[in-house]
Amino acid sequence: MSGAASAIGDPIPKRQYRRAQERARRKFALTFLSEIVVDDADPEFLVDDLLPLRGLATIYGPPGSAKTFLALDLALSVAGGLPFFGKPVSQGGVVYIAAEAGDGLRKRVIAAREDKAIPPDIAPFAMVALAPNLGPKRSEAAPLIADIQAEWPSDAGPIRLIVIDTLARTLRGDENSAADMGAFVANAAAIAAAFNCLVLVIHHSGKDAERGMRGSSNLNGATDAEWQISSKDGVRTVSLHKMKDGEDGLEWSFRLEKRQVSGNSGKRPRSTCVVIAETDPKPVEGKPRRDPPKGVRKLVWEAVLDALGTHGELMPACEDLPRCKGVDRKYVRRNAIARGVGNPDNPDGQRALISKELGNLNADGWIKQWEDWIWTPH
Repeated sequence: MSGAASAIGDPIPKRQYRRAQERARRKFALTFLSEIVVDDADPEFLVDDLLPLRGLATIYGPPGSAKTFLALDLALSVAGGLPFFGKPVSQGGVVYIAAEAGDGLRKRVIAAREDKAIPPDIAPFAMVALAPNLGPKRSEAAPLIADIQAEWPSDAGPIRLIVIDTLARTLRGDENSAADMGAFVANAAAIAAAFNCLVLVIHHSGKDAERGMRGSSNLNGATDAEWQISSKDGVRTVSLHKMKDGEDGLEWSFRLEKRQVSGNSGKRPRSTCVVIAETDPKPVEGKPRRDPPKGVRKLVWEAVLDALGTHGELMPACEDLPRCKGVDRKYVRRNAIARGVGNPDNPDGQRALISKELGNLNADGWIKQWEDWIWTPH
């Protein structure tokens, strides 16, 4: 009894400390409602309204759309703590994996660094001029993480952003295979988790740019943010198609401007380009901003994305269907039920609720559906 009384009489702070110590030793610790709070000191975005602080994001577009130039401008803005197209950033370390450009990225880095007037010994920025294998076989995600951890200076602060440029050079598998793309997504997620940062993947759009990124829809289902680049008359337009815990439908534009870069030997300067902002991010003109799905509708929307990522396949040739990845409605229904949509004791009502919310998502432009097929419009 005395032991029980002593336990009951323990001061609350002491009990909380002991519980915290025990929880730290557990892999799957519980966090109770009273303990769930928002840390005001932790920023919400890497770039306000445009990129989340953590997770997986993509920049995609056709060849020659200046994806690398834009990603590099973003990377140096984060490393230098400079606004990106007028938007504040959460400053931090950046690792740029130049899997496609390799050492050829150097002159672009120098030009962008000089254009932004960033002292080279101040900004925590590093590049890797080698393509790691982040595909399904003999993945090099673990040694990549270990090497970055070993080489990153202890006084450089946390890494906020890791850029993988490009997916095609690091997947080393079949982009159209759900299994291979799933392995890449898992490896990218492991990298993001290891550094508690955002991993930004540079990727190509498909033959039909309106249908989004090339390859398996597993990537689309896993991303927290997506930027698409298009170009016309020398002006590149970036469209925010997806944003975790935020609103999409923003657009901004830029152009490339030529610069000369001199080497250490003083030989003839080499030319490259830097990003020059044309417009700041703003809602697409003529298109009303859509409110992100909430409540039950959000659960059904997430069920669609997960179903596309797990069971998505190229839809059959049919005049009523685009040639892109879609998913059978039954998989969406199963995911929605698993998320607690509807009353399981009333299967008919549950099915009707899911169908209703799919219809609402279709009307709002989040999905497209025809008979048993469901797909995303981009």
